[in-house]
Amino acid sequence: MNIFIISLFLYLKINGLTDASKCEIAQACITDLSQSDCGGGTVLVRNTWIYGCCPSCVVPEEDDEDDEDDIDVIPSEVCRPPSNCLENGEYAPVQCKGDTFTGRCFCSDAKGNRIFGQMWRSEAQDMKCACSRRRNEIENTEKRISTLHCATNGDYERLQCDNGMCWCADPSTGQPTAPPLPQEDMTILPCHSAGLIGENYLRRCESIVNALAAIAKEQAEHGTNFLGNPTTFCDYDGSYGPYQIQNGIAYCTGRDGKILGSWQVVSSSMGEMNCNCARDTTIYFPEKGMTVSEVCLPNGNYRSFQNAGEVPYCVDSDGYPIERDEWPQECVNNTPAPP
Repeated sequence: MNIFIISLFLYLKINGLTDASKCEIAQACITDLSQSDCGGGTVLVRNTWIYGCCPSCVVPEEDDEDDEDDIDVIPSEVCRPPSNCLENGEYAPVQCKGDTFTGRCFCSDAKGNRIFGQMWRSEAQDMKCACSRRRNEIENTEKRISTLHCATNGDYERLQCDNGMCWCADPSTGQPTAPPLPQEDMTILPCHSAGLIGENYLRRCESIVNALAAIAKEQAEHGTNFLGNPTTFCDYDGSYGPYQIQNGIAYCTGRDGKILGSWQVVSSSMGEMNCNCARDTTIYFPEKGMTVSEVCLPNGNYRSFQNAGEVPYCVDSDGYPIERDEWPQECVNNTPAPP
């Protein structure tokens, strides 16, 4: 009996069928589950699993055994539509926003936070974000700097080197397509291109970061610290990150490391500075022959509250409008109440 219950549970979690008539957002549902299928000490709850749309067997709360519909086993941080969600409740690697013309798809970690990698929605059919997701996991769980190189859409570049080894990778999965070799022998690999890569795997930004780390280590060993040293951040493709810090000022920068416009802020007040608006305004939208109509904050982020003529609206950190009932307090405070 226990084996049956375990097997049923795994079947529910992995092989469920869609029941669009009950709930459009439930990607997998078994609807013919009955109380007799539940083991001892558990009760059948009709709307508890997969965004509250599917039935499952749960252990009742001591004070509410008779009130099955009040049992809530869905944590607030679990992915919910309209986000793209996996069956286990995590955010899918690719999250898309906006319409076909101005919409984009971004790479995301398992908690729904945007990470490196984006494409215009009309061009993102084959976007996987496997490289960005993997590198993010390495740096957050293993607490080390990874040198995996991701393409601008978050997929793997053909040549990969990490932890002193190099290999040719499948862009979608990162799996080796040729036997790995020590990094000093990477030029032997069939995916190596002297014209595109040269003799050094690390890009300029990454080399600077490594050099600064070596300088900082040397200074620490001698008890010194030069405050004028810039703080450099790199993206997963080896280009410069969206902002750099120098002499206590955080500047929005392009992929080449050059300062963008006048978007800057004192580093001690940079908070959640991401420069998304600054980069969209000067790089991504102009590359497509478009312009950004939203207003940026002085730090290069999108301003939450916006206006289209006399019509107020609110945008998220990527510049896309959000529903009024989801507006943050900043938008509510700066927008007159509807008549």
